Amino acid sequence: MALGQASYAQRVYHAHSVLATGNWYKIAVNKAGIYRLDINFLAGLGINTVNLSSASIRIFGNGGQMLPEANATTRADDLIENAIMVMDGGDGVLNQNDYILFFANGPDEWMKDS
Repeated sequence: MALGQASYAQRVYHAHSVLATGNWYKIAVNKAGIYRLDINFLAGLGINTVNLSSASIRIFGNGGQMLPEANATTRADDLIENAIMVMDGGDGVLNQNDYILFFANGPDEWMKDS
């Protein structure tokens, strides 16, 4: 390496995508906010909701913003797990009155361009 040249480390990638296992369902959000998933919504996706364990529900997403202009900007190489709040009555099973809350950024982002 010549003096004065920048050296960049090789990027490390995940060995396997989270998409490689499990059953996946795609949901869309149209703006930033808190979203609620209930048993009827999950059944509408085709999920068998009989004795559905609340611990089996995980939500992933990276938002829908544009890619950064700079190539050196660090980006996730897989889906990122979102934090969720499960309201299942404490029994570990999603029933008729139970629901899941999560926050999603949405597809649009406004950034100040100085």
